[in-house]
Amino acid sequence: MNSTRISYNYSLIPNNPVNRYWLLGFIEGEGTFGFKNLSPYFQLGQHTKNIKVLKNIALYLQTIPQVFTFSKNSLPLKVSYALHTNNSISVISVNNIDSLYDYLMFFLLDMPFQSRKGLDFYYWGIVLHLHKFGYFYLKAGVKLVSEIAKYTNKGRYSTNLTKVSSPSLEDIIKVLKLSLPIQLTPEMRHVKLGQSFSRLVQERNIWVYDKGVLINSQPYASYGKAMEAIGYSRTSLAARRSIDTGKVIGGRYTFYSAPQT
Repeated sequence: MNSTRISYNYSLIPNNPVNRYWLLGFIEGEGTFGFKNLSPYFQLGQHTKNIKVLKNIALYLQTIPQVFTFSKNSLPLKVSYALHTNNSISVISVNNIDSLYDYLMFFLLDMPFQSRKGLDFYYWGIVLHLHKFGYFYLKAGVKLVSEIAKYTNKGRYSTNLTKVSSPSLEDIIKVLKLSLPIQLTPEMRHVKLGQSFSRLVQERNIWVYDKGVLINSQPYASYGKAMEAIGYSRTSLAARRSIDTGKVIGGRYTFYSAPQT
């Protein structure tokens, strides 16, 4: 019935069995509300033998209507396919901030989660909100996103010897009360918003530490130069996403906007 089964009769499976509650149950068991370089993404995985299930889910996700209609230029959910490194697990994922916020987040906010996955989703939704409106580009916003990412991943496991506390409601409200120097407009996509925040920075200093040791006596003038100095691509977002959070990149490097004492 399980791993030793070799006969699959796909004709017995309905062409598209997916509906909103079927999908919710599948997400509670197999879904990931994750963060990559502090940017939220949504992912579902299955054994490659069950790729038809993922394809049906992908088709259903693309039919979800836009609920947050404030945004005028959001694109429907675009699902990416990938094969896990062990070649036996296929995954579908969505990582576009506008699509995740305007379509998927509000769709799932209406759903009755029954497991811990619901709490992960709510914290993930807070991070998505911080990205969508630009709070993430403030120092306090980056710090809050980093704390949420640590908590909702391995930090909450009962087997983790180093427990990570959940961010308090007060801390979340404090960030959401901050004034934003740039206001999101209906026509503005997330990429444009990020570029607008980036242009506000007149002078950028990035101090890079290798296992706590400063690697250069002078700061780097751009994220690209900082990443290049440690052997990464200049286009990598790792420094930009982790600066002042204490997040370790590549098991070694941390990035700060001021020297650490």
